[in-house]
Amino acid sequence: MKQFLKSLNVKKYCYEYGIDLWQCPQFLFIIMGVIIIIAIIVTNITARLYADPEIAALIVLTVTAFLFIVGSAVVHAFEKVAEVSRAKSEFISVVSHEMRNPLSSIKWQLELIKDSAQKMESKEISEAVEDISVENSKALRLVNDLLEAYRIEDNKMILQPAPFSLAETTQSAIEKFERTAKQSNISLSLFSSENLPQAYADPKKVQSVVEHLIDNALRYSEKGEIVISIDKKGGRLLWSISDQGVGIPKEEFDLLFSKFFRSHNRLRYHTGGLGLGLYLMREIVKASGGTIKVHSIEGKGTTFWITLPTSPLK
Repeated sequence: MKQFLKSLNVKKYCYEYGIDLWQCPQFLFIIMGVIIIIAIIVTNITARLYADPEIAALIVLTVTAFLFIVGSAVVHAFEKVAEVSRAKSEFISVVSHEMRNPLSSIKWQLELIKDSAQKMESKEISEAVEDISVENSKALRLVNDLLEAYRIEDNKMILQPAPFSLAETTQSAIEKFERTAKQSNISLSLFSSENLPQAYADPKKVQSVVEHLIDNALRYSEKGEIVISIDKKGGRLLWSISDQGVGIPKEEFDLLFSKFFRSHNRLRYHTGGLGLGLYLMREIVKASGGTIKVHSIEGKGTTFWITLPTSPLK
C-alpha cells in the first residue's frame, strides 16, 4: 500500500528521473485515462440528450483524435527513455574499455617492479608496490564490473562452464585478501567438508563472485571473524560466508540485488564501490543454474549462501 501511494506522486517521480512532465509516460497515461473516462461520460450524456447520431459520432471522432495525439506522445516518451538508456550503456562501455587498457598495463608493470624489489630484498619497496597493486586491482575490478553489467543488460554475458574445485578457488581468493584482513584485525577462516564433488560452472565468474563476497564482508566489518564454509546439499555445493559486521537494514532487503545499490548503514561513506557487486553476483549465479540468498541482522552481521551445480545443466 505504501509503495502504491508513493507511485501516485507522478510529479515527484518524473522530476526524480529528470523527465519533463509532458514527456513522462506515467503522467501521460494518467491524462489518457482521464480523457477516456470523460469521453465515456460525455458520449453517454450526448446520446441521451440528442437523438442525432451524427453529433455523437463527431464527438467520438474528436475524442479518438485527441487520444491518438496523447498516445503518440506516450510512444515518443518511451522512445526518449529508451534512447537515453542506450546512450548511457554505450557511454559506460566506451569509458570502461578506455580505462581498462591503462589499468591493465599498470598492473603488469607493477608485477615487474615487485619481482625486482623482491630480488633486491627491499621490504619498504615491496610493501609500497603491494599497496599500489591492491588499489590498482580495485580500480580494475570496478571497470570490469561496469563492463559485465553492460553485457548482462544486452544479454551478452558469456559463460564457459567446466568442472573445478570450489575449495581451491575460495582458498585462492582468501590469499588475496589476507593482508587486508590482517590490517583490519579480522580473521578469515575456511571450513570445507571432505570428498566434495567439483562444481560445474564458469571458474572465472565464480571466482569473481567469491572475491566480491569476501571483499564485501571485509569492507562492512570493523572487527571479528569472517567464516566461509563449503558443503554438499541435495546434489549441489553449498557455499556460505558469515561476518560480524554492521549488517543490512531490514527495509533494504528488497533492493539488495539492484544495480548501483549501496546500503544506508553507518559504513556507507567509508567504503568504496559502485553498488554493482551483488547485482552481478545474482546474475552470474542464476545464469550458472545456482541460487543466492542472504540473512542479515543490523548491528550483528550478515550471511550469504550460494548453491552451485556439480554437473552440466540439462
